[in-house]
Amino acid sequence: MKKLTAFLFSLTVTLVFSACVMPAANAMDWLAGRENDAARFAEIYPVSKENPFIFASFEEVVSLLERDTGILVFGFPHCPRCHNAFPVLEKAFKQMNMDRYKGSRGRIHYYDIFDDREANNERYQTIVGYLKDHLPLDADGNPRIYSPHVFFLASGVIVGNHLDTVPSLTNPRDLLNEEQKAELLKIYKDLIEIVEDCLC
Repeated sequence: MKKLTAFLFSLTVTLVFSACVMPAANAMDWLAGRENDAARFAEIYPVSKENPFIFASFEEVVSLLERDTGILVFGFPHCPRCHNAFPVLEKAFKQMNMDRYKGSRGRIHYYDIFDDREANNERYQTIVGYLKDHLPLDADGNPRIYSPHVFFLASGVIVGNHLDTVPSLTNPRDLLNEEQKAELLKIYKDLIEIVEDCLC
C-alpha cells in the first residue's frame, strides 16, 4: 500500500511538473486586433484604461483549456461580484508583473458566460466539460459556471482557480472594504505565482 501511495504521489508530481515545463503548442497571436479591448473593458468594469483584460472568443477559451498558459475569467456585465473582483485581479496581475510576458500569457482572458449559460448551448456545455471537476453544482446537481470564476492554467492544466470574492462579503452588491480587498489580492497573487512558476 505504501508503494502504491508513493507511486501515485510521484505520478501526480510528474504530471504537474510536466504541465509547467511543456511549451504551448500552436500558440495564437492573442493581441492581433485587440488594441481597443482594454478601453472597452474599462467602459464595463471599474478597472484602469491600461488594464490587461482581453475579450476571448469561444475558440480561444478552448485553446487555453486544451494547451495554453494564462489566466481565464468568466463573468458578465451585470454581475456585481465581477465589478468587485476585476479591479483586484488587475492589481494582482500588475503587481506580479505578468504584463511583461508576450501574447496570451501577458493578458487576462475574459469570457462573458451569461448568454451561453442561459441558453445552455453547445458552447456552454463544451466549456463545462473542461471545467466540471472545478465547478460547484446547481440545485439540480449539475456543474455550473458562476461568476466571477478565475482559472489559472499551465499548458492546458488548471493549476488553480478562485470563485467569487471573499467569504466575508455576504451581500454581493456591497463594495469590498480595504481588508477584504487585501485578502482577495493575496489569493489572486498566490495563484498567479503558481502560473509564473510554470513559465520559468
